[in-house]
Amino acid sequence: MRPRSASPLLLLVVVASQSGCPADEGYASAAVFDRAVLHTVEITVDEAYLDQLATDDEARVPCSVVYDGEVVRGAGIRQKGNKLEELSDKPSFSIKFDEFNEETELRGLNKLLLNNAKQDPTFLREQIGAELHARAGVPAARVAHAVVKLNGVDQGIYVVTEAVDKRFLRRHFGRGNDEGAVYEGPCCGDFVHDIDAVELDGGEDAGAAALRALADAIRDAPDEQLAAQVSQRLDLDRFITTYALEALMGHWDGYAYRANNYYLYRSPVDGRFVFLPHGMDRILDDVRFDTETAPVAVLPGRIRAIPALDERFRAELARVAVEAWDERALLAVVDQAAEVVGKASAGEATRRDVSELMANMGALRDDLTLRRALIDPAIACGDGDVEGLETCDDGNTTGGDGCSARCRVEP
Repeated sequence: MRPRSASPLLLLVVVASQSGCPADEGYASAAVFDRAVLHTVEITVDEAYLDQLATDDEARVPCSVVYDGEVVRGAGIRQKGNKLEELSDKPSFSIKFDEFNEETELRGLNKLLLNNAKQDPTFLREQIGAELHARAGVPAARVAHAVVKLNGVDQGIYVVTEAVDKRFLRRHFGRGNDEGAVYEGPCCGDFVHDIDAVELDGGEDAGAAALRALADAIRDAPDEQLAAQVSQRLDLDRFITTYALEALMGHWDGYAYRANNYYLYRSPVDGRFVFLPHGMDRILDDVRFDTETAPVAVLPGRIRAIPALDERFRAELARVAVEAWDERALLAVVDQAAEVVGKASAGEATRRDVSELMANMGALRDDLTLRRALIDPAIACGDGDVEGLETCDDGNTTGGDGCSARCRVEP
């Protein structure tokens, strides 16, 4: 089967840039993640490989991809996610453009993720999470929407997500930093306790000793030395920002609260690790998620238990709530998606997804507005009024009297 396209002029094999400059500095690939466009992705897999695509989530099978009219041949595709899906049941996909032809790419990208959004009926939580991280100064994958076809059959609306790979690292951390090791944390285990479970994303595991040293410092450093010892091995300031974002977004499926959905990137410049988020399709599931919820991961737990670090965390909560949680900007993201995706009509699966997205837009808008009110830093514990996420307020901030110093009912 040949890839379909609207015009022969758009049929081209996308190859590496011949300009002598890196193929992707963020400019060429920006069109792939343009939120103002409902993208089209047409995937063609030879009949001989369909059974493997349906039953093997590790080895990629050959495919061709037409993305907004641009053809990429020599790509490889596999399913992604926690379980295999029938191909007729809208699986998520991971596409590696240079799998079978090392010179092939799509607008400077080597890899692309297509998420089915089955856990997110709004199709927008990943995008909102990415927007919040960008506004808080934390790198996160770019996100857009697309109508996907597999061998000519409509699969519906997908969330197109940028891969955290060398191109991503180069764009965010600069030239020369793309050779840093990237580890993916397991679900659901904290690398501090399960160091052997993390997966190195390609290449030689040169950072294993450094990762083990970081885990040892997080676990064993005395309270008074934790910040200094961890900061030698980890960008602690950026981690606290990431943790604050998870708390504000109610990201219960992230690192702090489930030890899940995280990458650890080791910079080759200073040797320190940086936490990078992914899998934010469950944020705002519980609009009343308490920012005082006890984390399950070791590092955020130790941060909350050490008064000086806890104050840094709470100060970052307030900063991000004010500076990053721009309600108008977040609602604009929702409105733009409604306009862009709402125009799709081709195919039963697409029409069904559009209907679901539109049905959940109003509730998502309400949740964004309510969440901002609940996390308002102006809410004062100890003023006698129960506001925001407070469950009690007895007019003081003295714990041990049934109402904690954070205005939560004591057990």
